[in-house]
Amino acid sequence: MAAPRLKLGGIEVPLHAGAPRVAYSAAGGAEDARLSGGKLVRMRHWKKWQVTISGTGWMATGLDVLDWDEYQDLWCPKPKRVTTTSTEVRIQTDARPDVPVEAHALVGRDWVPTPVAMAGRDATITPVVGAQMYSVVWFPRFQQVLCVPPDEDLSAGDVAWQIVANEI
Repeated sequence: MAAPRLKLGGIEVPLHAGAPRVAYSAAGGAEDARLSGGKLVRMRHWKKWQVTISGTGWMATGLDVLDWDEYQDLWCPKPKRVTTTSTEVRIQTDARPDVPVEAHALVGRDWVPTPVAMAGRDATITPVVGAQMYSVVWFPRFQQVLCVPPDEDLSAGDVAWQIVANEI
């Protein structure tokens, strides 16, 4: 599977802006608390993602024209993966519509491709005889994120940039 390009607000970041480095992290919504007997429990109210994307290249990202006060549509160039022993699993984010979701089955020591059908975020994997587990891979799409405008550093003769996107 070839990595697709980063898109933000409908603008595809050019390859000469540098290969994007992407980090996904949880953006809060949970708090650990102790019960009266001392047992630690996690209280989750919601789950959202923060995506940090950076790169260094020969030219700017081309994202200067975006309205940074508006919600943006983010199509990520780094895949996410979920591994399961079941043939049905829910992926954590929406998938990019331009790149198919893929599934693999672990048979012995080899991962073999197997068809997967998607209904929203629900994946149904075609069973493989002898499979010990399955893996579903997709490229995330966050349909509404608020972003901090890219911070571009031109001091070294190239363009270093970073975008922080928070799922709403």
